[in-house]
Amino acid sequence: MFDLSEQDLEQPADRLGKKGYWPVRAGKYLAEHKYSRAVEICREFLDETPNLISGRLIYAQALYHTGQSDRATEQFHRVLSIDPENLVALKYLGDIKFAAGDEVTALSNYQRVLEIDPGCHGLWSPLKKKSEETTRTMTLHRISETATGDRGKTLRKIPFYTETMGDLYLSQGHARLASRVFRSLIKKNSNPRLEEKLVKAEQQINTKES
Repeated sequence: MFDLSEQDLEQPADRLGKKGYWPVRAGKYLAEHKYSRAVEICREFLDETPNLISGRLIYAQALYHTGQSDRATEQFHRVLSIDPENLVALKYLGDIKFAAGDEVTALSNYQRVLEIDPGCHGLWSPLKKKSEETTRTMTLHRISETATGDRGKTLRKIPFYTETMGDLYLSQGHARLASRVFRSLIKKNSNPRLEEKLVKAEQQINTKES
């Protein structure tokens, strides 16, 4: 047997934090949902290290979670100016655009994430669009495919299975496509919210066919 010292047991991030690497402290506050404190630390040090991606990314996320979407957007774009394929920045920008009702730009960001990392499993957004009086229409142009056993109807090929995609299909009246997305997600990770959306999609299908 052999003994490990406390220093040996420390995580790399902890060691960096003790050496004064400020993104570790800011990231800790971000993880603890102390977003205002994370913002303060980032503002204090980013002027000295403006191209430090880890710090600016934490700053952008903290701004986002404090409801400062415009400022967060600016910071995420600064991250992308240094690292054009930063998945976190692309994902958050997609969420911001989706919440603002710009589904086209949101999908463009999500699609870019999948182009960079086809196996990405984190492309999920809990956001709900703000209610508006105006109605927007977006058409998703995809290659058609025939779905067997679906009453002879032709369904579009679904580009990727995410809750956001299911929400978009449902809002456009594509209930069958939405139900396919939600069913697939429920098989992987069932939860009441997804099941409720699946029920809503199936109700729309039944209403159209009755």
